[in-house]
Amino acid sequence: MALDLIQAPHEREIHASRRLFAIDERFHSQLFARAQPRGAYPLLHKLRDYYADTTLLLGELPRLLEELTRIATQFTEPSQVREFARFIEQAIADGDNLYATAD
Repeated sequence: MALDLIQAPHEREIHASRRLFAIDERFHSQLFARAQPRGAYPLLHKLRDYYADTTLLLGELPRLLEELTRIATQFTEPSQVREFARFIEQAIADGDNLYATAD
């Protein structure tokens, strides 16, 4: 089971999208153990509930990317964080939103 982030221009198109980033439970736990205080990472905290769907709009993605860049410095091995950041950068470049769907 994973929290899937799907890149698409509109929610009705998520099932046709092939662009996906899966956040497994371990990575999710690691992110939120480091995303403190909560107020410093408001967009990342939209993904806090591993079992709930949420939407991150295109206009929010540059700030989410900045939050992720800050949190990456707290990881000994930030490769998953960098992968996540590249996924967000691609969504920004494509002009898409991100839709988090819990399996």
